[in-house]
Amino acid sequence: MEGDSVVWENFFQHFMDCLLIRNTQYFTGEFESLDFPIYPNYDVQSVPPENYKEIAGLVSRFFDSPDVKRHIAVLAFKEREVSHSELMLHLRSIQSFAMHIISEVLVSYNVVEKGYGINGASHEELLTVSTNLLNYFEGLCDELLEAEFDSSALAFLRSDDLVKNYTRSKIGESKNWTRLCIDFPEEILASRIRLTTSEWFVSCFMDNCENSAIWGTYGNNHQGVCLKFKVNNDDGQPGISLMKPGLKQGIKWWSQTKFYFSKVSYTEKSPDLDFFCSLAGYDAQEVIDKWYTDKRGNVSSRKKDVFENYSQWQANYHRDNFKSLTVKTRHWSNEQEYRLILKSQFDSYIDEDDRKLRYTFDDLDGIIFGIKTADSDKYKLIEMIERMCQTRNREEFTFYQSFYDPSADAIRYRPVAHVGKQGVRTHRD
Repeated sequence: MEGDSVVWENFFQHFMDCLLIRNTQYFTGEFESLDFPIYPNYDVQSVPPENYKEIAGLVSRFFDSPDVKRHIAVLAFKEREVSHSELMLHLRSIQSFAMHIISEVLVSYNVVEKGYGINGASHEELLTVSTNLLNYFEGLCDELLEAEFDSSALAFLRSDDLVKNYTRSKIGESKNWTRLCIDFPEEILASRIRLTTSEWFVSCFMDNCENSAIWGTYGNNHQGVCLKFKVNNDDGQPGISLMKPGLKQGIKWWSQTKFYFSKVSYTEKSPDLDFFCSLAGYDAQEVIDKWYTDKRGNVSSRKKDVFENYSQWQANYHRDNFKSLTVKTRHWSNEQEYRLILKSQFDSYIDEDDRKLRYTFDDLDGIIFGIKTADSDKYKLIEMIERMCQTRNREEFTFYQSFYDPSADAIRYRPVAHVGKQGVRTHRD
């Protein structure tokens, strides 16, 4: 992440907004039932809602702290690149102070009783780690631009977390309180991706089923089956038509849409995410107001990076976003995967049933039995396909049997039975 003081200040505002709502979720017993507030909205998500403006104003006292101002300055220093590990240390070092500010506010509005939350220590005590960390970074001066961040401090913190959290669990301390006090920085950084793209879902395919290990992993140790689909190459790109849900005048309806297979790369690297220039989860005016403008009206230089040539930015964003969905590390290369990608617009696929897209029966070319597929399972599938061939008037459907070919050291398959509207017949070469 790289940016000026405007976007970093707004990042910390987002941090506090999410932390406040997460606190209210905890103290009202809704921590697990409600989602992490990706797009925090005080008047909907905060408690009590009638006081959300006053609560937001009091929480903003967080920014009165000299340490918070120093964190923003260090992160924004010459708009340098800030690593995930370094940012995590900054957030961890101020987490207790941020929790303290929020606890004070919630106590003043009777959301929690006095003595609950983090409200016993002084600001100076809670910021001791923050102050020491800032003294170190500020002492680097221009060397901060070239320094490679040493993640050993963060590794120590995580090791310390493991031991302390284990001790807390033994005395019965709430795991959700631990998540709120300790793990929140991890959760908010993990949530960043949701601000940069709509949710996406994939269905995974392979161009062959020769790999025994794949059958073992994804084929229930060879007891499952493999679906063999026809591929449509009419317009020069492999694809398949699927029925996809949509809304028309408020009514859900299904329409046929061609989805294209995207081959996964195991040699390329996923593009680096330029977070402050990838906030596609917002519309244009929202991202300007929330991220590129501070409370004093100052405008971030990152706004120009997006809006000076917006059409070019959109092209680059969609190219990199698509590439990030089709890149995996070399350790997965034996899968030889192709993906069908479904991207959600306006949370249109929150319902799992809406993500179960329907293929045309004619596009299912055949079913390949695993080496260990039980006969009873085979009979059920043959019976089901026989019934479908009769009702859909399909002339022929082929079942295959997989086997190990020692000469090729691979899994092969051969036709074993044919099903049609006239019934089932044995395969003859």
